[in-house]
Amino acid sequence: MDDRLAALERRIDRLERQAGSPPANPPQAPPGASALDLARHFRERATEDGTAGTVAYQGAVHVSGLEYAWAGQHEVDDLMAADWAHAAAVLEALGSPHRLALLGGLVGGTRTSAELQETLGGETSTGQLYHHLRELQGAGLITQRKRGAYEMRPQAVIPLLAILAAAVDLRPGDPVAGMSPDLGPGGPGAVVSGPEKP
Repeated sequence: MDDRLAALERRIDRLERQAGSPPANPPQAPPGASALDLARHFRERATEDGTAGTVAYQGAVHVSGLEYAWAGQHEVDDLMAADWAHAAAVLEALGSPHRLALLGGLVGGTRTSAELQETLGGETSTGQLYHHLRELQGAGLITQRKRGAYEMRPQAVIPLLAILAAAVDLRPGDPVAGMSPDLGPGGPGAVVSGPEKP
């Protein structure tokens, strides 16, 4: 609780400082910058501003004739002060291999209940299928456009794939292709500084 209160106080302090000074253009990564360049930019900005940093994700996807583009960016102080209840509901909805399979099928466009049942290999009952679909709808990931036809919410596609990419990167053991090159001391994905090991 103390950590969340401290994060909220830092956020209020930052907002008050911004309100008391003329709006300035925040430093931005150069056009065409890579994800690594953006990470370096965020690290430099956090060092200069004395903030906890920034977390961002983005993507552009072309699949089955559909195109999705999305970018999200959050200040760490804001994330730490946020209410995580909805995030927990989304992560809980994603915590099922069957639901992930359904979402994988829906990224390519609208699917009928019968097509989604086939996505699950026919191993689940109709009741189980509808249970999974209700959970995904409740989390705000999918919609039902008409009776028996479902689709991903377009604004959920890139965040879903970013969550999956992060989960793949967290897998212990074999290295993942496409990992970011070294950001500096510590190597890719390493903790550069932190509490000492006992």
